[in-house]
Amino acid sequence: MIRILLVEDDKTIALGMEYALQQEGYSTTVCYNAKTAKEKIQQESYDLAVLDVALPDGDGYELCRKIRERSDIPIIFVTAM
Repeated sequence: MIRILLVEDDKTIALGMEYALQQEGYSTTVCYNAKTAKEKIQQESYDLAVLDVALPDGDGYELCRKIRERSDIPIIFVTAM
């Protein structure tokens, strides 16, 4: 099963995206902040990361760098900006 890391601080948006991805058969891990996402990146491996650019305690670009230290998985940035 394809595993997706979804990092989005807006819970309404995150829940909608998670639901849509799960309906398509993807295993989804949702994080609402950079701190939790960094922990998950260290503990788990993923096939795709979907990152919000603006997070309450960091940003998606920083998370992208962390992911790139460990993996070359595809990364999609999402933002309301």
